[in-house]
Amino acid sequence: MKIGIIGSGSASTELPPHFHTEAARFPGAEVTLIQPRLSMFAFTPYERLLVDVGYVDAAQSAAQAHCDAILINSFADYGIEAARSAVEAPIMGAGEAALREASVTGEGRFCILTVWPKSMGFLYDERLRSLEMVPRCLAIRHFSAEDELSRLAGDTSVMARMARHEHDIIDALGTACEELIARHRPDSIVLGCTCMSPIADALAKRCLVPVIDGAVSGLRLLASGNHIGSPVSARTMAKRASLIPDMVSAWIGTAHSPAPVATPDCPVCITDVE
Repeated sequence: MKIGIIGSGSASTELPPHFHTEAARFPGAEVTLIQPRLSMFAFTPYERLLVDVGYVDAAQSAAQAHCDAILINSFADYGIEAARSAVEAPIMGAGEAALREASVTGEGRFCILTVWPKSMGFLYDERLRSLEMVPRCLAIRHFSAEDELSRLAGDTSVMARMARHEHDIIDALGTACEELIARHRPDSIVLGCTCMSPIADALAKRCLVPVIDGAVSGLRLLASGNHIGSPVSARTMAKRASLIPDMVSAWIGTAHSPAPVATPDCPVCITDVE
């Protein structure tokens, strides 16, 4: 089974080791990275709309590359319902996978720990509402202050520190997990960004409840064929399925395209990666 992974979970152009490790547990499973041609950081719902378009285009690229299944490697599950309408292969999002796993862990009550500040809360609110998980979520802990968003591409960013497995950031996030458990008594802790995957095991060792990493959960569901709850859309498009790829191709291929200006502090701004 060939599984297309949309997005690396960071600014990297290679799949992180945890995907290869998890895929190795399933004979015949093969993972391949599909980088969106159109991508940026979803600072607000405005940018999020553009990211959705880019991820739907990437899902269609994955289908053209003969992927048997597709994982949206973001807790926000960018463009997932639209992608399911355009692609016949099963699609799972890391956010959906994590929340579904959390809903059947113990009594199904969970807390979300995210490294992103409160201004990014709209991403979590949307996923919880869409998946009807609001009553199960006891709390969302936004670890970083707002100024973290100005350090996205720097060596001191929370993403870079987690990628390097720095003890200080693991310790601080571990303490945040422990505080959530002590205060809310959840059945599990859900990691609110796939950029947290590199330290998921380290956090799990510190916690008295399961720590759920949506990237691994989603890949496991697809590789095992156990992706009930995410069927292929019954309203799959037939005549207009090329609209988004054509639009993205025109956008990134036009010298005067009205794309948002890329800034050096954003590691995932709109780019042409063809």
